[in-house]
Amino acid sequence: MKSCLRSQWVSIRCMLLALVVACCGVADSVSAQLDETLPGPPQLRNRQWTTQSLRSVEPKLDVFPASTVVTESVSGETRFESKYSPSPSVWDDRIDEAAVFQVEMQHQQTPSDSFQLRMGKGGQIYSLRGPFGESVPPSWRSPGGKLSPWNDEVWQFVAVCTQYNGIQTQASNRGQPEQRSTEVEAVQNRLKELGLSDTFFVHNSGAYIPDSSELKSLYCPLLAYEVDEDARAIRMLNWGLVPQIRSVHRSPLLYYTQIRDVGDGVIEMTWVVHNFSQREDVVFDHLNAPWGGTRISSLPLRYVSSPEGALLEREGFLSEYGTVNVRETAGWNLSCQSDADDSPSLALVYGRDKHLERELERKANGEAYCQFTHSLYRDWRANEPLYKTTWKDWATRPENSFRNYDVCEIIPKLRIVPGSTIWFRSYLVVGEKAATMKRAESLVDHVDYGLLNFNASECPMTTVTREGATFQLFAKPVSGALPVFEIEQAETGQRIFTPDPYYFVESESLDLNLPSRHPQRDYFADARGYFLDRNHSKWKRLVGYAMVKRPAADLLIAKGNWERLSTLLDSQPTSSDNEYHRDVWVRTEHTESKVETGSNE
Repeated sequence: MKSCLRSQWVSIRCMLLALVVACCGVADSVSAQLDETLPGPPQLRNRQWTTQSLRSVEPKLDVFPASTVVTESVSGETRFESKYSPSPSVWDDRIDEAAVFQVEMQHQQTPSDSFQLRMGKGGQIYSLRGPFGESVPPSWRSPGGKLSPWNDEVWQFVAVCTQYNGIQTQASNRGQPEQRSTEVEAVQNRLKELGLSDTFFVHNSGAYIPDSSELKSLYCPLLAYEVDEDARAIRMLNWGLVPQIRSVHRSPLLYYTQIRDVGDGVIEMTWVVHNFSQREDVVFDHLNAPWGGTRISSLPLRYVSSPEGALLEREGFLSEYGTVNVRETAGWNLSCQSDADDSPSLALVYGRDKHLERELERKANGEAYCQFTHSLYRDWRANEPLYKTTWKDWATRPENSFRNYDVCEIIPKLRIVPGSTIWFRSYLVVGEKAATMKRAESLVDHVDYGLLNFNASECPMTTVTREGATFQLFAKPVSGALPVFEIEQAETGQRIFTPDPYYFVESESLDLNLPSRHPQRDYFADARGYFLDRNHSKWKRLVGYAMVKRPAADLLIAKGNWERLSTLLDSQPTSSDNEYHRDVWVRTEHTESKVETGSNE
């Protein structure tokens, strides 16, 4: 699939340049002459942003709030390419780019703000090439350890459940500390023997792959996807994965991702995240939006902006943990090749907590809220000590022979409670240093976030016909509903509809016996070990959202006939032996024609 949005300036310039180069073979000088004689592309009108609602063609992806950053005229040319070809970038030699590639966005304008951006199957930005070359690190790992095939050093959303992120070694009371310590150690040893991780964070990319695993890669299952040519946007829906392929935790997160080419080197990144946990205490309260960074060999200089807009080095400015309150910055950082004004550069615009006071007021008033304190900017160089020893020749050694990673993460202090949906929007800017700084500054107030609520009475529904029954599910995560996945058993071909994305994943009862007063006892007593390296699953799509309980008769959505899904489909498994496979309620219509395995939406 190829599509393009053309600007007259780019088309004329490219034709003239191609003609002269063909005759003379002097591309650089001709390009400079054309730059002087032809009118430039439309510039960003920093004070004249307008709001634009970008309606998705796919109802299940129509969840993103309207954008407030829209130029008055089309800037540059945007193309999308879904046919894979190797990128010019170099990566860790042991990982396969063909396995991760989903689509490429190409923006062509002036040489300084043109770029090629590649999205991975897991919803991550795994490659961003500009005038600086490849900006995303090479995903290098030292031999003999876990591989990280575009699941860590990428632009992505990450969410941590701090309450259950590892088994606490200390209980809340002081009685019998030695006995408690022995019991906790026994639980930890059992998990270690099974190769099970107890860390609890969820990637919007994929999993770490142990060197001994038969798996070569495992990316967050892609459940819906579209390219919107008119909006110059890519939209994806993925089930987020706990990145350790053997874990005691279940991921209850759905990541919606929209990447949009605004023009003039500006890339808008929007995430919508839904927590469908059936446990009320699984709250994600440490977020990275985004987690990412830059390739040092391409962009060796990293600055963070002061509130006055000055460029500051991280040393001496950030805390010992590499963090700072976002309001102690101007809301953006800059990575560049040199300090020259025309240096190829990349900025991340992350904002300054525009809704903090209002969110804290909502919390104090007992209203629904998502932000609970000020957000943080974090910045550091991965494996920094090695740049003084083993990698001291980093500037001349092969790009993919070391970590090559300047990390940058934004930590918005938002929480995602079960049944809730939050969103976050930020920006990347490609261009020359001086122009990029100005554009970054103009975008700070457009960084946005908050809670999303989808009204069931106004929500569109998707219609499915299968096994002679026609029924409807909500297209968006409405209150009281669970997502329903279509999953195929990889060996048998059996397909089911289920709220449990782990339905075919091998698991094991653990009977973890933490001390009676241990604060995590209840959670880990019910935990199972999940082995994603033995998942037996082909996650096909998100069918929609179905109600956990039959809608009350007095509700507007109760109109129509509501039935349990198991009563409609003979092939639907029962929920008696799986607490997460709920027998959900769907709205039904009856049809005379029987469709064996197909579905219509």
